[in-house]
Amino acid sequence: MATHDPIDNHEFLSREELERFRALLLEERGKLLEKSAQLVKAGNIELDKNEMLDEVDLASATTEQNLTFKLLDRDRKLLGEIDHALEKIKTGEYGYCEGTGEPIPKRRLEVRPWCRHSVKYKEQLERMKKTGRGVGDEDEL
Repeated sequence: MATHDPIDNHEFLSREELERFRALLLEERGKLLEKSAQLVKAGNIELDKNEMLDEVDLASATTEQNLTFKLLDRDRKLLGEIDHALEKIKTGEYGYCEGTGEPIPKRRLEVRPWCRHSVKYKEQLERMKKTGRGVGDEDEL
């Protein structure tokens, strides 16, 4: 019994294009993991208050630590988006706007291979968010 491969039946992206997008996503994923590992390894995560000479040093170190945490959180969210896109490649849903179901232009996917929405739908989400009628979406990275 033959198994159905969603990649072979994708309507607007060829197998080669999907493989290229998968490679882009995996490359970006690897960069993020390496960057996060370097931040942790560099020691920017922990503060030793006993080594701080004065309040200015402590404030500076705290600010640097907070920035590191923000970067790590942003990277964590982006990793989630990348994993979501990789899963969509497996299921054959990659490249389609989650809001409209229409194909996302290839140029947009080349710039942000993890994007979930077409530009038109993303703009609509932004307008709804500004007026308080919508909620934030995952593609805010």
